[in-house]
Amino acid sequence: MNPLAETPLVSIVTPSFNTGAFIEATIHSVEQQDYPRIEHIVLDSGSTDDTLEILARHPAVRLVTPAPQGVSDKMNLGFSQARGDIVCWLNADDLHFPGAVRKAVDALKRHPDVAMVYCNLLQVDEHGREIHRQRNQQASFREMLQHNHVPLESAFVRRDALARVGPVNTRYPLVQDWDWLIRISKHYPILWIDDWWSANRVRPTQRSQLYMSEVWRQVRHLTREHGAPFLPVFWAYWGAKLVRALEMVRTGQFTRLRSKLRIHIKSFGRRRETRKRFEY
Repeated sequence: MNPLAETPLVSIVTPSFNTGAFIEATIHSVEQQDYPRIEHIVLDSGSTDDTLEILARHPAVRLVTPAPQGVSDKMNLGFSQARGDIVCWLNADDLHFPGAVRKAVDALKRHPDVAMVYCNLLQVDEHGREIHRQRNQQASFREMLQHNHVPLESAFVRRDALARVGPVNTRYPLVQDWDWLIRISKHYPILWIDDWWSANRVRPTQRSQLYMSEVWRQVRHLTREHGAPFLPVFWAYWGAKLVRALEMVRTGQFTRLRSKLRIHIKSFGRRRETRKRFEY
C-alpha cells in the first residue's frame, strides 16, 4: 500500500434518502472535527422530506443528486468520486465524535501495513441518548465471518484497498456493509483501536429491524459465499440476544422485553420484500 501523506485527505461518504430527521446532526458531527482535510460527500436519491433544504444550509457538503436509489449503488458512486487517500462510510443517521478523524488518520499512519482501522461500538437511540456500549476485539477474516466486529461508522479505509476489494455488492441490500468489511479483512490486515470514535443510531423503523427475516436470509448467503457455514453467525447473533433477554428478565425490564419480542415477531411475519423497499 502507498504511504500516506503528512496530512492525507479523508473522504466521508454518506448515502441519503428522506433522512431529514437525522442528517443535520450527522453533518454537524463531521463539521466539528479538528482534522483539517475532510471532504463530505452526500448522495441523495430525491428526498421528499426536508433533507435537501437541510443540505442547502451546508455548502461545504458535496451533494450528489439525483443519486441511484440503492444504498450499494450510492456508495459505489460516492467511492468513485471520493478524492481522499482514506475513506469512511458514514450513514445519514450516524455520528462521529470530536477527534474521530484525526485519531483514525494517526492510527493508519502508525500502522502502514493496515488497510482499515476501527474501534468500539456505541449505540444511541433516535434522540441521541446512549443505549448500548460494547468493547470490540481484534478481528481476522475468519472472525468477521462469525460476527461483524467492525462498527461501520468507525471504519476508516485506505483508498488502495477499495480497488482490490471491488464495488459494494448489490446482491445484499440489507447487509452489504458487512460483506464489504469481510472482503477488506480477507485481503488486508485490519486493526482494532480500543477507543470510542462514533455512534450508531438504532431506531425501530430502520431496515435491519423491519426486515429481520430477510436480513438473515442474506447473512446466510453471504457467509456461505465466503466459505463459512451459517451456524456460527447464527449463534453469535442470537446467543447474544438471548443473554440480553435473560438480563432483562433478571432486572425486571419486562416492558422493554415485550417491545423487543413484538419487533422480532412482526419481522419474521413479513413477506419477502423487494429491493426498493430496502431503500433509505
